[in-house]
Amino acid sequence: MNSDNELARIIKIKFSTSPNEPASHQLEKIKQDIQALVAKGITPSEKDWADIVKKYCPDAVNHVYAGVDTSDLITLMQLATKKQDD
Repeated sequence: MNSDNELARIIKIKFSTSPNEPASHQLEKIKQDIQALVAKGITPSEKDWADIVKKYCPDAVNHVYAGVDTSDLITLMQLATKKQDD
């Protein structure tokens, strides 16, 4: 599974997107917004992720839980900022 597929799968599970989201064009927009934050020296928070996903996947249900394992966010950020190898 390539990094975009893995990122889409994690977003779908974590942010309860519809079964067809994020589509490839939505995923690209999400990655661009995350990369823009990272370029400004900002480490995207769970709220940042939720807001960006909701922006491009309007059917997503935003559930932000206190005490969520931040390794999920680290994995998301690594996948979103990774150069595509495939």
